[in-house]
Amino acid sequence: MAGESAATEAPAPVSADPVAVEPAREEPVAEEPVAEEPTPEPAAEIAPAEPAAVVEAPASEPTSVEAPVAEPAAAITPPAEKSVAPPAIGDSKPDASGAATADAGANPSADSESSADSESSADGKPKRETTRVLGGIITAITADEVDLTLDDGRPAVISRRNFDADGTDPTTVFNPGDRVEGALLTREDPKNRVVLSRAWALKRQAWEAVAALAEKNELVSAKATGKSKKGLVVDVGGVRGFVPTSHLELEQPTNLASYVGQTLELKILDCDVAKERLVLSRRSQLLKEQRKAISGLLSSLVVGETRTGKVASLADYGAFVDIGGATGLVHLSELSWSRVRHPRDVVSVGDEIEVKILDVKIKKKRISLSHRQVNADPFDAVPVGEIVVGAVTRLVDFGAFVDVGGGLEGLVHITELAEFRVFAPEEIVTPGEEVRVKVLSIDRKRRRVELSIRQAAIL
Repeated sequence: MAGESAATEAPAPVSADPVAVEPAREEPVAEEPVAEEPTPEPAAEIAPAEPAAVVEAPASEPTSVEAPVAEPAAAITPPAEKSVAPPAIGDSKPDASGAATADAGANPSADSESSADSESSADGKPKRETTRVLGGIITAITADEVDLTLDDGRPAVISRRNFDADGTDPTTVFNPGDRVEGALLTREDPKNRVVLSRAWALKRQAWEAVAALAEKNELVSAKATGKSKKGLVVDVGGVRGFVPTSHLELEQPTNLASYVGQTLELKILDCDVAKERLVLSRRSQLLKEQRKAISGLLSSLVVGETRTGKVASLADYGAFVDIGGATGLVHLSELSWSRVRHPRDVVSVGDEIEVKILDVKIKKKRISLSHRQVNADPFDAVPVGEIVVGAVTRLVDFGAFVDVGGGLEGLVHITELAEFRVFAPEEIVTPGEEVRVKVLSIDRKRRRVELSIRQAAIL
């Protein structure tokens, strides 16, 4: 009861003092915050601005006054924050960031026609502004700027620096009465004119055109404008693109400067409008043309015909020969009628040779060629029973090989080296020695010739 009387006595001196009336008004606000007007609530925030007056009033009874002062202060804080938020949106003169928000929300029609969307995302951060293109009729034009009236009636201006990327004189391109478009840069200039950029509008239109070609997977014509260490810089209708060195030719080019100024047909590999990245390729188109040419060439080849080709490369198992756009293989066994250990013993890269087409597989794109069959078969020049003179080429355990002409080797078995028994071929002949031999037999299928020194010596 003593506490209740003390609490009852406390309001009496507060009501007597005009400064203490403010805490008395704050108590109903804490109980019924919705019924209070938004206007008096900001006034409640001003009350803490006079801390000396509030402290002096309950100076006689500090214990009883401290409790009620602390309670309304805690209760007033939430409604004060609530009441401040709506006036900030409706306020005609907020801070710099709030001005744009209030303007965008108050004038939706202007926002739909302008380039800036000031809406906020879910996390409270402003969305990225998007540039829009506006059009209008030119009313006046000078070398420095273009005055026009937009479709919605607002005046606008395009300065020469925003006319195009090259700084062209506007009077050489347009006349009063012509229609022109530009990207919105700001709402208005000091003369209350909307500022536009024709250069940005042209750039945007160029990117949209390139993106459409990329979706259709169509080729584009590009002019080489420069070079770098890693490739070629090109211009595609006003859009800057890049062609890597590895995508210029079928083989790595060595002089990029020779391409500058040329117009090339390119395929789009990567087109990212947001990042303004455009990567193109010429090699893919060259490969496509090469495959088409090869298919046509393979269809025209006839087995058995002879063609002239150029040795493109060598391998351990044969030589690759280019016969007019298609490459065929001359196997090691088809290089010469004589025995060949490596293709370099017969041909070299860059040599032009005659080849005969042995087989063509269009689906697998394979061509089998022969170089030895272009020349006469030396077997036809060696009749059975004749005696010929040849040089010993090599010795083996079972006999000696002798060159009988035309690169053809025959075997003299160890039993045909002499009339008597021979234990090793070197007992009778040595490599390089010329001997008379008789042709005993010819096996065309196995490509073998049997010779005899013993029988030649008898005759």
